Amino acid sequence: MTTRTLAIVLVAVVVRAAPALAHHTVANTHDVSKTVALTGVVTRVSWHNPHVVYHLSVPGEVGVDWEVESRHLDGMRRSGIDQGTIKVGDRVTFNVFLALDGSRHAATDSVVLPGGRTVRIGTVTGRP
Repeated sequence: MTTRTLAIVLVAVVVRAAPALAHHTVANTHDVSKTVALTGVVTRVSWHNPHVVYHLSVPGEVGVDWEVESRHLDGMRRSGIDQGTIKVGDRVTFNVFLALDGSRHAATDSVVLPGGRTVRIGTVTGRP
């Protein structure tokens, strides 16, 4: 293998690995030792990669929505949730990991849908 070929292969490997290296783990930013139930009404849904994000109006916290981050689109679909499963206006309970910085940002573990069915979503913690 020539030096030029080796250099091209190394560049290709680095470029291919960059997204994986850039990805974060929830454990660095959230308390993954326990889940907390957040019940409220969905006010906004952002169904886009890298993660699906739901905004939740929680009773008693007027004027400020919680931002609940879920998995990527394919991960959500594999969990049994598609774009129409959780809609604006739905009352749901997200079981979440709270942000370590005390903000109103949370990472999903599971969700109780309006019909009462619980779906394990998981996050980027390495748990399914």
